[in-house]
Amino acid sequence: MILNLNLPADTSKAQIYFDKLIKDCSKIELKKIPQRRTLSQNSYVHSLFTIWGDHFGYSMEEAKQIVKMALGYVYEKDGYTFLSKTSEMDTKEKSVFIDKFRNYSSANGLYLASADEMGENWEYFAKEIERAEQAEKKYSY
Repeated sequence: MILNLNLPADTSKAQIYFDKLIKDCSKIELKKIPQRRTLSQNSYVHSLFTIWGDHFGYSMEEAKQIVKMALGYVYEKDGYTFLSKTSEMDTKEKSVFIDKFRNYSSANGLYLASADEMGENWEYFAKEIERAEQAEKKYSY
């Protein structure tokens, strides 16, 4: 049973059910479900991939592969190596990934703006991202 404790009705259901489990001396597993990445985090990290890729001469998809491999965001299965999906990260994991990405990029000569800095200068970054995406489409096959 998944309940959102921000909702009063779900909080009430949870309390009633929990009280019943205590009364029955049940064995239970109780765990917090982490918040999935936010849309703003997702947009921001895709912007970073686009800017990084454009700077170093790669498409956004190529940039994703290079950066994830360089940062160790890979896993093995049946003898094959796969890239971890940032879309499956929760908000905390995504923040750690973004910090590592920005540090990696800086160490390789490209400063990537923080989300706050990008927000303050969004018009500039939106134009840069649009320019990079258009260039990528021009040379895609």
